[in-house]
Amino acid sequence: MDTPNLETERLVLRKIHQDDINEIFNCWMQDEDVSRYMYWKASNDISDTKKFVEFELGKIADDKWNRWIIILKETSKIIGTCLIYFNEDENNWDISYNLGKKFWGKGYISEAMSTVMKYAKEVLKVKECIAIHATENLASGRIIKNLGFGYVKDVPYECSGGDIITTGRFYKCVF
Repeated sequence: MDTPNLETERLVLRKIHQDDINEIFNCWMQDEDVSRYMYWKASNDISDTKKFVEFELGKIADDKWNRWIIILKETSKIIGTCLIYFNEDENNWDISYNLGKKFWGKGYISEAMSTVMKYAKEVLKVKECIAIHATENLASGRIIKNLGFGYVKDVPYECSGGDIITTGRFYKCVF
């Protein structure tokens, strides 16, 4: 099943398209502030964004990998991305998200991820999901808690392509 379109009051969540490359690159892929607490590393080389888009296009039909591009209805512009996927190595469902810096602090990720979590529970029939954030990323911690996740433990955490090694906060949500 293809990743479906989802909608909230202010946002459209849709699958990635080949022609999203420039907007994704300009919104977040080259921004070190956005990648600081992510697993991936910011890059000024648009070919890295092309590789990201190609990878995601290859995952669209995978029921265990649902990545959405977040579109602001008001402007029809891409503002970020969110994901729920089954981590085969860890044998669990996991969430991830990021937002272009100029869109931080407006509640967009909470709005998008609330809809994603509802989809996970009702359509994917996910029973349990995990989330991890760098301890320094307090905003992400608030989002994860507001989504209904409970803190479990601290874990090692690599950010920015392994350039930053820190401690992560591991959470679990049971539906």
